[in-house]
Amino acid sequence: MTRLSRAAFAACLAASALSATASPRSSHALAGEARPRPGDSSSPASPAFNPAVIDAFVKEAMAKRHVPGASVAVVRDGKILLARGYGLANLELGVPAAADTVYQLASVTKTFTATAVMMLVKDGKVGLDDRIVDRLPGLPAAWKDVTVRHLLTHTSGIKSYTSTKDFEKQMRRDFTRREILDLVAKEPLEFAPGEKWDYCNTGYFLLGMLIEKAASKPYAEFMAERVFGPLGMSRTRTNDLRAVIPGRAQGYEWDGKAFRNGEYVSPTQPFAAGMLVSTVDDLVKWDAALRDHTLLDAATLEAMWQPAPLPKGGKAQYGFGWGVSRVNGHRRISHGGGISGFSTELMRFPDDGLTVIVLTNAEGGAAGPIAAGIAGRVLPALAEKPAEPIVDNDAPTTGRLRKLFEGALKGELDPEPFTEQARELLVPRIREDKDRLASMGAVKSFRLVERTEKDGALLLRYRVDLENAKVRLLFALDKAGKIQGIGLQPED
Repeated sequence: MTRLSRAAFAACLAASALSATASPRSSHALAGEARPRPGDSSSPASPAFNPAVIDAFVKEAMAKRHVPGASVAVVRDGKILLARGYGLANLELGVPAAADTVYQLASVTKTFTATAVMMLVKDGKVGLDDRIVDRLPGLPAAWKDVTVRHLLTHTSGIKSYTSTKDFEKQMRRDFTRREILDLVAKEPLEFAPGEKWDYCNTGYFLLGMLIEKAASKPYAEFMAERVFGPLGMSRTRTNDLRAVIPGRAQGYEWDGKAFRNGEYVSPTQPFAAGMLVSTVDDLVKWDAALRDHTLLDAATLEAMWQPAPLPKGGKAQYGFGWGVSRVNGHRRISHGGGISGFSTELMRFPDDGLTVIVLTNAEGGAAGPIAAGIAGRVLPALAEKPAEPIVDNDAPTTGRLRKLFEGALKGELDPEPFTEQARELLVPRIREDKDRLASMGAVKSFRLVERTEKDGALLLRYRVDLENAKVRLLFALDKAGKIQGIGLQPED
């Protein structure tokens, strides 16, 4: 899911699901020594790979961001260079994290759901251009032009149910499928299908329902029979918080002063958009299936990894269930996830033969930046360079945004500069996160690094140096200059 958590700034933009985000913390280290433990595995290091470098980086990143435990795998050309745990899977019992520790995957689930849909397409049971209203009964007439392809690529225009008012206050509630759809059924489309890209959990919820209808069996059963079983992914399944799952990690959040157990989220809510649990050991098998074309042929996978076309020649940075981007010209196919107590990332560089998998039991655990940092240390050509400041010709706007951010750090957030929807959805979350924001310290510099106009919105990205952190801060402003969204990501 796109952050069903109280990590407010990391939650504000739907795009955060493609690159997990977090707030940097103090330097207090919890992880301890990253010694191999029972359940860990690794292959002999090649001359080009130094596991000690990765160990040091991961421990430092966990300490900065208050991540209790993490499991990491690095695969190069089909060989496992590293697969191990760091820190603790359970703080109360002192259980170490390992390569076979089970984590909630959150939105990394979408890579599996999209694959299941494409398997049904290959079976002749689903068509990419099928209208969803023709496949599932009782859907709103307003969705009549929405196709399976639109749902896969987040271009449907349907409102995401996780963005509805007060949804986060209902995290403990068990929903029926119909009750989830009813949250958005009366909402107008946010844009015509295919016109824009906007991350939408409702789309993948509907795809889960489509899988069940086309396969005539529950989503969990289909995934077990057609995906997990054949691939030997014995520790991967749909989540059930009442089930006894050996090796399950406990999720946590850092409130600025201490760890707290992550909020309970009913698995009925994320469903096919984010309800799977797995291990890095199992995800290595998933990576191998993608590399070896075990479930889908090469042509189908390549089609899934193409950016979705948009009007006027534009392209989204998303295909069918995967984020599609480039790092220093190198192709990256990835997906991240965030849900209460967990942050996850599966990052593949197919042309370089490199895959990095990071699972953490920390809300806002920055799995995405950690995975990117590992990739750059394995292959220096993949190291992401800090954005350089550009000329700022709109100092008044930068000044008011800096003032607003400084107010948030002090717990004094002014709601007036936000849109009505942002005041309802984002401002309360940011206020709840005041202790963690305060832990960053005062702003030392606030420099513009990107200014882009897109779909009627102005996107402004800043590089911010604080007393205890360095972050990238993104603001999305509407035509009137009101704040629609905010995203925050740490810089190493």
